Amino acid sequence: MNQERLRYILCVLNRYELSLREEWFVEALKKYFNENGKITDQQESVLEGIYKEKTWIRKTFLGQSSSLKAAQMHPGRSQHR
Repeated sequence: MNQERLRYILCVLNRYELSLREEWFVEALKKYFNENGKITDQQESVLEGIYKEKTWIRKTFLGQSSSLKAAQMHPGRSQHR
């Protein structure tokens, strides 16, 4: 993982509520990166997994939220066309 991708993922994850375990992992990963200038393949895999999970959850719930708001605004209109 290049440094730019790592910084991007860490920046995005700052916007999400992380579990305590996820927070510990991210902090340990930052420390490891600062000390070694890179992260391991395993660390990269776990970080990508956390990132994908958080962004998927947000997209899923925001999509449902938008559909619900549209249905409330137009109760007689079907959302499936």
